[in-house]
Amino acid sequence: MEHEGGSSGSKKRRLIPLAPAPAGASGQGASAGSGSKGRRQVTAACEACRRRKSKCNAERPKCSLCVRHGTDCRYATAPTETHSQALKRKHSELQTRITPYEELFELLKSKTEVESQEILRRIRTGNDVGSILRHAKDGDLLIQLSLAPEARRRYEFPYIADMPASILVPDNLYLRSFVFETTFRAPPTHGFVTDSQREGFGDDRYLKPYHAAQVVDPNFSNVNVSRWTNVTSDDNLLRRLLNAYLYYQHPWTAAFHMSYFVKDLANGRTRFCSSLLVNAILAASCHMSREIPDRTKFWVPQTLGYQFLAEAKRIWEVECRKSVSSLTTIQAAIVLSIVSTTSAMDKVGTSYLLQAIVMATNLGMFKASMGTDNVKMQRARAFTAWGLFCWQAWQQFYFTRPPYIKDPPDYPLPDPMVDPEWYGEIWIRYPLGQTVFPSYLGCTIKSNFELRKLMNDMGAEMFHADKQPEVTVEQILDCKARLDNWFTHLPDALAPTKVVLPDHLKIHVEYYGTIIMLMRLRVQNPGTALDVTWRDIIKHAEVRLETLLRLYYLRHSFESYDPLLMHWLMFLGDTVLQRLDSTSARLMSRSDVESMRSTLILCAKGLYDQGHNYHIAVLVYRLLRDRMKANDLDLLRTHIFSSSPGGGGSGYGSGAGSDAGADDDPPLMMEYVQAEWVAPIGSSNDPARKTLDYLLAEYEKLSLDRNVEDLGEISSSASPGP
Repeated sequence: MEHEGGSSGSKKRRLIPLAPAPAGASGQGASAGSGSKGRRQVTAACEACRRRKSKCNAERPKCSLCVRHGTDCRYATAPTETHSQALKRKHSELQTRITPYEELFELLKSKTEVESQEILRRIRTGNDVGSILRHAKDGDLLIQLSLAPEARRRYEFPYIADMPASILVPDNLYLRSFVFETTFRAPPTHGFVTDSQREGFGDDRYLKPYHAAQVVDPNFSNVNVSRWTNVTSDDNLLRRLLNAYLYYQHPWTAAFHMSYFVKDLANGRTRFCSSLLVNAILAASCHMSREIPDRTKFWVPQTLGYQFLAEAKRIWEVECRKSVSSLTTIQAAIVLSIVSTTSAMDKVGTSYLLQAIVMATNLGMFKASMGTDNVKMQRARAFTAWGLFCWQAWQQFYFTRPPYIKDPPDYPLPDPMVDPEWYGEIWIRYPLGQTVFPSYLGCTIKSNFELRKLMNDMGAEMFHADKQPEVTVEQILDCKARLDNWFTHLPDALAPTKVVLPDHLKIHVEYYGTIIMLMRLRVQNPGTALDVTWRDIIKHAEVRLETLLRLYYLRHSFESYDPLLMHWLMFLGDTVLQRLDSTSARLMSRSDVESMRSTLILCAKGLYDQGHNYHIAVLVYRLLRDRMKANDLDLLRTHIFSSSPGGGGSGYGSGAGSDAGADDDPPLMMEYVQAEWVAPIGSSNDPARKTLDYLLAEYEKLSLDRNVEDLGEISSSASPGP
């Protein structure tokens, strides 16, 4: 056996590996694991062996040759990679690293000027590229989500989610409206058996907020707006600002003929468009666009609103030196008056208004011929003449002063069904929907003009310069009869059961609010006793006013620009606040008191939200807030800071991308306030004691440690409203 084994061993002797076996493994295991004879194949050598051109065994962390030579052993590849595979991987990693920077560069090129500035600000504060891109993308996604709400989106009331029992009365017509039924999924009350038979069923206007929709026509997509202004060349931003003006401001004030303006704007003609008018409109629209940061701070030169306004004022000074005024100069004066009023500088706004009236009178714009034989110019001038007349009528009525213009233009208002082109139309479409809806602009503007004419007539009869209003029972009843007649003849699109868009709801709000104002004028006279009929009239109007404001909130929220909304939120909030502070509140049930508190919180939150758009709302919010009791104030702050516009916790002056902390106590900036607007608070006999100038000056005198009861001294002369 030994001989046999010895003779065969010379032929079958195992070869010893040249390289040492891996640490911790026997020679037998290493050989068996190799699966082949000779030197073990390696995928990639270390960098030192590659430089020496040596045979590397690719052991890690150090190969045998590097161990022998005492050199640093590094690999440019992963353990299972070849050099070509490693090159591909590194190329891919480099592309991955470069792509975010390329994407960031593209964002800076494509975003608006405001958004680009915000991106640069984040870069300078040290944010990494990934977080900046996520912020931009998430922001766009949030915008898309807000523009594409669920099928039955509705906002929730702060504090108490339900409608108060006090307004759920059988004869409240708005509880049978389409917007109420679709919002609360109430059973149809119009003779329909199922939801699908209801007129409002499936209609996006009753299911989604107005600010979610987009303007389809007029279309500014290809308009070179930047040719009209020196402030910015960002046409995309300018187009969005013009859309915002037509969306939120034009239906309410209607200072210029929309169709004529848009055509000349696009074609570069100056008959119905001018740089002055465009810059004035852009200054106003900065307050209406949520993407504009610090839009309430009209005094800050770095804000876009300030820059557009400064450009408009510069051109205004040039235009005023001309011997003959143009139509667009008058139109710009109306817009500048509006901007000044919402900035708590209505004394400046009145100056623009009076100059516009003089210019229009000199052009013969209140005559039937409009001072021209050209039919197109006649129509354009007539539209602006009515807009000017109605703006001064609205302002003077709410300021409890006699009107500047006694009679309306001689040019009769056309029927929007017969001559729709005189008013124009704004067509909108909601996200995820295909239907294009009209805003019924003609019906809205004509109804507003007619209401302003009634206000002008009533103001001429009841208000006197430097005197308290003097009214008789007969005058008030006659005014109410005229208002009732106007209300019953509203067009079908504005019927109580069909109203849904903000401008439609506001027409009804003004009707009931004006009735309450008239009734209270009589109450303010010393020695006047209210009988049951008068109390019933006031109660009837107050119930419907609150219902309309609550429906407005549920469908659209109070976040979008709406100065008229501010007035009536203050009106309702003050009414509730007085009742909560009255002795009769002790006799109310707890549920009634809590319902009134919920209304107060809703009104105050609405004023806070409006304060993100224009400065006068900041001041009005303070007037109401500082009279609230401590527990109500804590409750209010809980709700406003948990659902602030533009993201939770953003304070006043915040805008796109703002990281500002929550703050409901911004400076009053009294040095800029020049406001004679009469706050709808209390029932003082003297309107001069309710002007914003007077109230703010009085509140500023109060020390911060005064009691809440002391804060109510400003309106102490007013007894609780009926």
